[in-house]
Amino acid sequence: MSKFRLLMARQCGEKIAADRGFTTFPVDPFVIAAKEDILVEAKDPDRKGMSGCIVFNDDGVGIIYATDIRSEGFRRFTVAHELGHYFLEGHPEEILKAGPVHFSRAGFVQGSSSIEIEADHFASGLLMPTRLTREALYKAPIGLTGVQHLATAAEASLTAAAIRTAECAPYPVAIIVSEREQVSYGFMSEGFKKLGRLRFLRKGDGLPHTGTRDFNAVADNIRLGRSVCSQSTLAEWFGGSAGTILDEEVIGLGSYGYTLTVLSSEALADDPDEDENEEQDLIRSWTPKFR
Repeated sequence: MSKFRLLMARQCGEKIAADRGFTTFPVDPFVIAAKEDILVEAKDPDRKGMSGCIVFNDDGVGIIYATDIRSEGFRRFTVAHELGHYFLEGHPEEILKAGPVHFSRAGFVQGSSSIEIEADHFASGLLMPTRLTREALYKAPIGLTGVQHLATAAEASLTAAAIRTAECAPYPVAIIVSEREQVSYGFMSEGFKKLGRLRFLRKGDGLPHTGTRDFNAVADNIRLGRSVCSQSTLAEWFGGSAGTILDEEVIGLGSYGYTLTVLSSEALADDPDEDENEEQDLIRSWTPKFR
């Protein structure tokens, strides 16, 4: 899955939000669906498994979203994810190859399916456009508090807000989502990647012996949404400098069943004016040049 395709999916989501008149937070995916004459319905909370589905048939398009996870932000992300399947080029055709109904597990926990990853990035761009996200982060403290500020402003899930923080933050920050003793996925900001030659954590990797692993050992920490703050080092997490101290802020994600870890430090803060525009550089590198 190329970074360029994910960038295009995210920017498609941002464009849809702007074209539908959303220039401030929050962006409402239910309103956007209504404007497209897409029927959106809630699924019975007793039915668990998938986060939602999209249906393409002769009568029109419908979206069903799960309600067993008690997070309005997650439900909004699920609807935005399904809208990605509707708006992204090639998705309806790919889905219809297998039939009119397509089930999803939104929230960056998919396997290798490219259209699911693209739909997640569309959803993050739709709900948290880059300009609005950066404005919110500039006004908030570094770390978990900044992520929570963005989630509140955008009415987004904490995990989606954390991922957008890593993508847009003008300072070094990394986020890890984990379950028990294993990493589920992780993201680093551009500033964080510049801290040295770092080992990137992938799904299934074991958690280091830090505060996150200790936190995950107590099931009630996750179920009750508890949070703790401790310190660890860049070396413990990514094999970087042992002298680089990180604030390790950990919070349980309730019925979602995962843990979010935010790794940052006030001492590593970048000057926002020196932030490079990676997206423009990436687009420029892919733009054909003719003689």
